Amino acid sequence: MLRRILAVVLLLGFAAAAQADDTTPPETRDGHRPRLALALSGGGARGIAHIGVLRALEEAGIPVDAIAASSMGAVIGGIYATGRTAEELDEIVLSVDWRTLFGGRADRRIEPLARRHDRFGTFAGVDFGKGGLELPAGLLGEHRVNRFLIEVLAPAGYAAGSDFDRLPIPFRCVATALDDGERVVISSGDLALAVRASMSLPLVFPPVEFEGRRLVDGLVVNNLPIDVARGFGAPVVVAVDVGSPPLKPDQYKSALGVAEQITNLLAEERNKDFAEEPDVLIRPELGRHSATKYSDFDMLIEQGYEATRAALPEIRAKLEAASVRGAAATFIPADPRPVLEGTPIAEVVVRGNDRMSEKVLRRTFNIPIGPGFILERGLNALDKVEATGLLEHAWMKFELAPEGLRVVLVVREAPPFRGDIGGAYTEWEKARGVLRLLNRNTFGFGEEISLLFVASDADVGGALSLRGDMAFLKGFGYRVDGFVLRDKPRFFDEEGDSINRGDFERRGVDATLQVSLERWGLLEVGLRYGTTLTRSKAGIDLPEATDENRMVFASVILDDLDDLLWPNSGQRLAVRAWWNFQDLGATFPFWRVHGEGRLGQRLGPGTVLQLDAAVGLSGNEMPAYDWFRIGGPYLIPGYFHEQLKGPQAVAGAVSLRYKVVSELQAVARVGVGNVYSSRDAISFHDLRWGVGVGLMYPSRVGPLALEIGWRDGGDSKVSLSLGWN
Repeated sequence: MLRRILAVVLLLGFAAAAQADDTTPPETRDGHRPRLALALSGGGARGIAHIGVLRALEEAGIPVDAIAASSMGAVIGGIYATGRTAEELDEIVLSVDWRTLFGGRADRRIEPLARRHDRFGTFAGVDFGKGGLELPAGLLGEHRVNRFLIEVLAPAGYAAGSDFDRLPIPFRCVATALDDGERVVISSGDLALAVRASMSLPLVFPPVEFEGRRLVDGLVVNNLPIDVARGFGAPVVVAVDVGSPPLKPDQYKSALGVAEQITNLLAEERNKDFAEEPDVLIRPELGRHSATKYSDFDMLIEQGYEATRAALPEIRAKLEAASVRGAAATFIPADPRPVLEGTPIAEVVVRGNDRMSEKVLRRTFNIPIGPGFILERGLNALDKVEATGLLEHAWMKFELAPEGLRVVLVVREAPPFRGDIGGAYTEWEKARGVLRLLNRNTFGFGEEISLLFVASDADVGGALSLRGDMAFLKGFGYRVDGFVLRDKPRFFDEEGDSINRGDFERRGVDATLQVSLERWGLLEVGLRYGTTLTRSKAGIDLPEATDENRMVFASVILDDLDDLLWPNSGQRLAVRAWWNFQDLGATFPFWRVHGEGRLGQRLGPGTVLQLDAAVGLSGNEMPAYDWFRIGGPYLIPGYFHEQLKGPQAVAGAVSLRYKVVSELQAVARVGVGNVYSSRDAISFHDLRWGVGVGLMYPSRVGPLALEIGWRDGGDSKVSLSLGWN
């Protein structure tokens, strides 16, 4: 898929002439030149094979003295150049969820609870600025990738004084300049940002602003930089090529396939401008493993390892012919290195903001001056800035200051207007569409105005909202919502047959005060002034009525789930309460309290335990439109979604998920629960139960799930869903 996206935008460097690159070989402290230099190619997920190459060289006692790399090779080679061993690199790479890292969807855990859109999620959007429509610079979000690279590369880059020759292993990475297609060999500057530029696949990720130029992926002009590796002055250059194999004829029958094939041919021609023969070429047998398939890493690493072991006699022969003997050249300088972790913070600087208040950004970034810097806290601060939704780019860099460390937050503000769309399919809603229009940073202090439209078989309507959580005291916020929503739940008879859909039209205004507990907690209290219109439907014993609602509500939510419906880790506890006061003009005086909990816990590689629970209690005569609703497939498999309705409810479920192959997961559930007419009627002796099995695949447009459940009495139910919620 990445290659096809690349096909739409490439051609950009084909006609540009190559210019001289800075490939001056570094001098070492002991006066020796490097002896063996590696050239590592790009190749997306296939680049994980580079780890096996490095492991085999280490086991053979052959040190790597310099690395030149492009794209994914720059990621692996850059981390290795910081002084980590192949084993440490293996641990880092295998600990990362690469599918999520390159998935483009924001990590919900970094977003404050007050800003999460769990119920009506979107998956695509466009921005609007002063000049009109502004298409995104990349299809995927970059924050997760940026965060990862800063975490693994920034400390070593800071210690090297931004000079890549002062890294434990001298390093170069290759990128492409967007203005003229020139190959750019990066040998100094922000190490993490340099690697980010080298792997910035056009259209997929936004270009990188690096020292005044906009850069994209190095594979466009030089995917295997052998000549750059040769520029270190090493007598032996070993090149590792993990690039994707050529397309087969049946793969370029469509228009996209033709464009991809043309692009591949042109990029191949452009790469010839810098082509050189290495002393040893290693090409692991990776078959047709896709550059976008971030799985089967053990196979990729093993193939890199075996291909390098087969090449060891040739490598040793080349080293012997070059009269290379003895220990590795020493690149560790005698002068002391600055250390990022623990250095006192002398300054915190914000660069790049325009409309957005620097005070608000500084308060959100929240890095104090004086204490020693802690990288994990700095990354958390960067997460908070990203989670505002007001920026299209945020980066953290580090500079030496007279009294310690200067932490620099580099931002690029998002255009003020945005339109997002979303869609999903479920057995109970059928198709659902979502449109959300946003005005960001409305008054300059991070406020947001949103207009939401939703439509499905289960609900139709919209809401206009104003939200702010930055202008006043830290952690305090507000929200005002005006809404019109037709709620159309299905009603069933005792045998589980569908009767009809209800029709409850809710109109009103909510005013809410909020207190945020970091990003994982939220306290709310508010007022609702509204009306609910009940329309009569055939088969449902609910008469026409118009009820006034005058509510006070409050909630406590604690949530650090990585995914709301299919969590791999974290927990969620939410308790909400409503009081409808007749003295304030409400038609019915009642109260209701709803509590829900969810836990996701990994039990081992590929196995996840999930626990779910829900409790609903109420008092006085609560109208049917506010009854609690429970059912399948998540709480009681075998029942329809929200099949059971009543003034009181209890339910719980246990689920196990197991990764079958690639990202496909098998699911098994068992759940119990029931609804009751009064609190006195609640009994655990008449619980209804269900069991279910199914499959789930995390596609790019949301989880695709197919489940079949069996309930008490023997009836079965099949449910299908696609989308984020």
